[in-house]
Amino acid sequence: MQQEEEERYVQIIKDSNRKLVVLKLLSNFFNHKDFVGVLVRTKVIHSLFQKNQSLDINKLELFHIQYTNSLIDLFQKIKKSKEQQYTLISDEIYINGDIISKLSFEIGEEKFSDQTKEHAQKMSKKIEQLYQIFATDSNSFFDWSDVMSFSDAIKSEYYREINIDQYEKLTTANKKNYENKYVKFEKKLLGRLNILNFKIKFLCGLVCNNEIIEVYEFRDSNDKFIFVGNEKSFSFIENDMEKVVNLSKNNSAKEEIIAQLKDKNALLELELSTIKTSLPESVQEVLKDYLNKISSVDFLEDLQNVDEQTNILKTMLNININ
Repeated sequence: MQQEEEERYVQIIKDSNRKLVVLKLLSNFFNHKDFVGVLVRTKVIHSLFQKNQSLDINKLELFHIQYTNSLIDLFQKIKKSKEQQYTLISDEIYINGDIISKLSFEIGEEKFSDQTKEHAQKMSKKIEQLYQIFATDSNSFFDWSDVMSFSDAIKSEYYREINIDQYEKLTTANKKNYENKYVKFEKKLLGRLNILNFKIKFLCGLVCNNEIIEVYEFRDSNDKFIFVGNEKSFSFIENDMEKVVNLSKNNSAKEEIIAQLKDKNALLELELSTIKTSLPESVQEVLKDYLNKISSVDFLEDLQNVDEQTNILKTMLNININ
């Protein structure tokens, strides 16, 4: 009989050690102060029975059955759920990173700002050429293709979409123009360009139903004018037009996607860093009650009289962890 009791003691202690190992793993995963407290308290209870064989070893077994098993069941379910979330978030971060790399490669090394500087220089020369045609009443040949090819190549990537109402407000104006078979040019604008030696800079490109408008500024002032691609016309922009249409510098559609994905990944990384340690408020409250319960001075004395209705972990097992 004594041998059987000894064997039972050894087996219960061995089983209790296994519980402690599992609790330790869960404690490391969740890194929650109350869970650490539960682990410490469970070790104290285990050690108490391990060092005092005069105590009823069945109480240790009963403690694990009534409390530890339920705790482990609950937090293993939560751990599994969080691991699935962790995997999903990690996969999303990886996929976003892959898209960022591909888009960055597609954008290439040549910066849009450098492209627009070169385009503005070409347009400046075209305008000067048009001025000479008007000034000399020349029949010189004029070709738009080299400047129009710029917008054809990049409008889908960079030019800002505007609606038909905005397009009409920009392009519909009763102004005095110079006009020939090549171009329509507001007189005041062409004179101003000549005075300022045709020094201009590209501000932004706009597109409406595949029709393009390019917005330019004088280098020596903030006055703006537009080139309407399908009409081959140039005219000043009224100052209040900036309230109607966004005339800020263009951004690459791909660069905007990259920025959005980087912001998204930053948020996901933050979520990833807290996903293991964050617990629903209901779980935290019951975990705290559980720790208080097993830490009470008369806990072991009352262990054999535990009422199933008062078992805190029964409540925990019914908590919705999703």
